[in-house]
Amino acid sequence: MLINIKQILPGMRSKKLLSYILTFFTVLAVFMLNITFSSKIPETILIVIRILLIVIFFIAWQLFHKNKQKYVSDLAFTLMVINIAFLITSLFTSELWNLDLKNAKGIALAKFSDSFFICFVLILSFLIAGYELKDLYIAKGRLVVGIIIGFSAFVLMGFFAIYNAKQSIELTFLTKNLVWILLFVIANGFMEELLFRGIFLKQLNISFRPIWSITLTALVFGISHMQVTYTPDVLIFVGIVSILGFIWGLLMYYTNSLIASVLFHAGADLMIIIPIYSSFGVTD
Repeated sequence: MLINIKQILPGMRSKKLLSYILTFFTVLAVFMLNITFSSKIPETILIVIRILLIVIFFIAWQLFHKNKQKYVSDLAFTLMVINIAFLITSLFTSELWNLDLKNAKGIALAKFSDSFFICFVLILSFLIAGYELKDLYIAKGRLVVGIIIGFSAFVLMGFFAIYNAKQSIELTFLTKNLVWILLFVIANGFMEELLFRGIFLKQLNISFRPIWSITLTALVFGISHMQVTYTPDVLIFVGIVSILGFIWGLLMYYTNSLIASVLFHAGADLMIIIPIYSSFGVTD
C-alpha cells in the first residue's frame, strides 16, 4: 500500500502543477488581450476576438458544469464574464460621453465610466449565476482592520505623491482637481481589485493553496501592466506592481473584504496620477 501511495503522489503533484500553469497562462492571455494589447489591435478585430472567446468559454463552462468539474467550470465562467464586461464597456467611449481627455474632469469621468460598466457587468453576472457578494469579497469582513490598514496606506501614499522630490505639485492645482483625482483613483482601485482578485481568489482556493492563488493573481496583475508609457523602466514597474498585487491579495484574504486593498490600491494610484496630471499639462 505504501509503495502505491508513493507512486501516485508524484503524479498528483505534477497534475496540480500543470493545472496551475495552465490556469496562469489562460487567465494571463485574457487580461493581455483585454488590457495590455487592446489598444494595439484594430477595434473590429478586437470585438470579433472577444465574441469568439465568449462563445468558447461559454461552451467550456457548460461542458465542465455538466461533468461536475467545479473548478474548471467556475474559471471558464469567470473568463467568459470578463470578456463580456470589456466588450460592453468598449461601447461606452469618451467620445460617446463627449469627454475632454485633456482635463482632469474628463480623464476621471472616462475612468469612472470604464470602471462602472466593468464592475456592473461582473457583479450582475455573478449574482445571476448564483454567487453571493461575499464570494467576490464585497463584504465588511474584518472592517475595522481593513479600514485602518487601507486608510493609513492611502494617506501615506498620498503624502509621497504630493511631496515627491522629483516633482513640484502646485497646491492650487490639487485643490481644484481633488474631487476628480479621488474619483479616478477610487474607481480604478475598486475596479482592478474586483477584476484581478475579487472574482478569482475564492475559486482559485478551491484547487490551490491561498498563497499560490494570491501569487498567480499578483503575477497576472503585474504583467498586464506592461503597456504603461508613463515610466521608462517598465520591467521594474511590473515587478513593483506584482509585489503590490501580492500584498493586496494577502490583505483581501486576511480581511475577507475588498476594503483594505481598494484603499491601498487607490493610494498607490495617487503616486501615479498626480505626477502625470502635473507633468503632462493636464488642465483644470
